Amino acid sequence: MLSNTCKYALRSIIFIGIKSQNGNLVNVRTIASELDVPMQFLSKILQIFVRKEILTSVKGPAGGFKFLKNPDDVTLFQLVEIIDGPELFEHCIIGTKPCNSTDSDVKKCPVHDEFASVRQQVAEFFKSETIGRVIRDYDNKEKLFLAL
Repeated sequence: MLSNTCKYALRSIIFIGIKSQNGNLVNVRTIASELDVPMQFLSKILQIFVRKEILTSVKGPAGGFKFLKNPDDVTLFQLVEIIDGPELFEHCIIGTKPCNSTDSDVKKCPVHDEFASVRQQVAEFFKSETIGRVIRDYDNKEKLFLAL
């Protein structure tokens, strides 16, 4: 359901949250190496979050990324919406247009009625789940990145 770019973004944000808990900067080379993500691609993704004022970055050999916002104030919904847009939460599985119209004249995709409640539950989960809580809930933080 999420694009690969969005998955990379979420993994990277969680990694930064874990590694920068003491105010340390996390170098993009380290993130790319640990998560096996192309560094240039990852740099572009992370700069999006800097522009959206979720992360801050420092350039140079001792530079890197850390949270600008409190991770407890950043939801999964916000991150997914930044990278993939709101389509996951508005479109049906096979629809190409928003499938949330109440107008009976609008043709809905064949799975609209069955998927509508699932889509709503997913949206509610993503809106309520914060990065701060995700970071705190990992008991074995090193295994997180092997599983993703």
